[in-house]
Amino acid sequence: MKVIAFIERLDVIKKILKHLGLWHVKRKPQPLAHGPPANQLPIYDHSSGPSVDDLIVDPQYPVESDF
Repeated sequence: MKVIAFIERLDVIKKILKHLGLWHVKRKPQPLAHGPPANQLPIYDHSSGPSVDDLIVDPQYPVESDF
């Protein structure tokens, strides 16, 4: 797409935007809060999750411990 002309006259721009219903566009309201305070964030408890001992090992694919 090529730019073939610019509309520089304010009255013409205003007339076009009013016709399209875009002249008085409301701004979005600012948020009332940014998020919960840092001291109320959930903390993940590692003791309630699965451990390495809970893993099922496939006998056809032995686990190698050479790290």
